[in-house]
Amino acid sequence: MSPWRSRGQDHLIQMLSRSLNQGRLAHAYLLVGPPHVGKGTLALSMAQAVNCLSDDERPCAQCQQCTRIEGMLHADIHMVTRTSTDSMERGNRGITIGQIREMEQTIALKPFEGRYRVCIIDGAEYLNQFAANALLKTLEEPPPQVLLLLLSSKEESLLATLRSRCQRLELRPMSEGAMTNLLVEEHTLLEDQAGLLARLSAGRLGWALRAIRDETILEERTSELEHLQEVVDGGLELQFKYAQQLTARFGKNFEAVLALLELWIKWWRDVLVLQEGSPEAVMNIDYRDVLEQMAHQFDSKEVIGLVRELIMTQKRLRENANPRLALEVLMLAIPRKVKTA
Repeated sequence: MSPWRSRGQDHLIQMLSRSLNQGRLAHAYLLVGPPHVGKGTLALSMAQAVNCLSDDERPCAQCQQCTRIEGMLHADIHMVTRTSTDSMERGNRGITIGQIREMEQTIALKPFEGRYRVCIIDGAEYLNQFAANALLKTLEEPPPQVLLLLLSSKEESLLATLRSRCQRLELRPMSEGAMTNLLVEEHTLLEDQAGLLARLSAGRLGWALRAIRDETILEERTSELEHLQEVVDGGLELQFKYAQQLTARFGKNFEAVLALLELWIKWWRDVLVLQEGSPEAVMNIDYRDVLEQMAHQFDSKEVIGLVRELIMTQKRLRENANPRLALEVLMLAIPRKVKTA
């Protein structure tokens, strides 16, 4: 295995290795791609590469610098995320100017144990306005021996001026076949299991590996999909009760509710692709029979309307709309059966 731990990103690794060997690395990079595609893994490999002690291939994954970075013990690697204590105060779900100011104080110092200080901003789309403006000044006048890595799953949410001052690296999902083979050969999964994870992950190796390590991910998916079917069949009273339950969950873990809505989107997308006669495009292949039944029970125009409402509900919740109202409106968009199975 390559010391670059990113899989399926050979196009980026070759470019970065060439820039590193020629001494032409940019001072800031924007790593973009869907969640769990490997942005964090690539960022850590880049941190290793600029600090690696090897005279040959960098990163080597064996020297003291590489191993300390791998173990998240390196004093010159600074992580900024919206899950830190500062970003969660008073319900603030963004990355704050306080976090960026702290980062600026850190990178103003010379590297302590390596060649470079590396700052990784995970979830850069969550920078609030003040934080983004403060970061922009740092990008315009970066300190020496500093590498800034911005990670984003929604680059369109970033200020254009921030994007323009970073070199863009787009991480691509792996092909289903390549991921299936990797999971069989390197993680000893049966081919059917590997194929299911490859399909559900949509090429995002990080998601598939999390599902292997944590069995509750698939267990929770099964529970939520069974609940989805109950809610669809249950009528307005049950659906409004479900909206209340989701509202309570949203107050405790808003990301979990957004992820649940994404699960619903993928489910109803599968209903649509079956209605359109494209069974090979079904994502939830382990629920194929149920999905085919639903494809015959619901009007496609109403299903399209629900998918659109699900997407709009995600947007509203991210923009701090009243969660109970948004979720109750969503329940009203659930289609009624037009045919019995």
